[in-house]
Amino acid sequence: MSEELISKFDIRGTEQTGLTVECAWNVGKAVADWLPVSGPVVVVYTGDKIELANASIEGLRLQGRDVTDAGLGDRNLAMNLIVTKGFAGAVVVGFDATEQMTTIELYQNEAKLIDSESGLEEIRLLVEAGNFVPAVVKGNLTVS
Repeated sequence: MSEELISKFDIRGTEQTGLTVECAWNVGKAVADWLPVSGPVVVVYTGDKIELANASIEGLRLQGRDVTDAGLGDRNLAMNLIVTKGFAGAVVVGFDATEQMTTIELYQNEAKLIDSESGLEEIRLLVEAGNFVPAVVKGNLTVS
């Protein structure tokens, strides 16, 4: 994943700039490995971004994280679910209409945004290294 895809607050781009299904899959794996708290992760997405959300879910599960697919939603839904249901983190796949780019926002426990100062760069480096060792047992998927 190139540095160009990393903004201060999220991952953003288009398929042409490298934000592909494979990239989202690797982001899911990296987030699963990076999150400092064990436990399940919730994924939400806008209507037309289901393919990237599904790739993130698969990456998370391959690394042994249980995942709840909360379906259509936004960062507010994700943050609320982290706080009320005790998720270890969240992946929010959305779209920035102003810039016409897909976005992936990442959150950790207590609904804290993972930004350039709190782990986004480390996640990028994990994706670039690609040294993921799949978990012995794939994580479970719950759809809510």
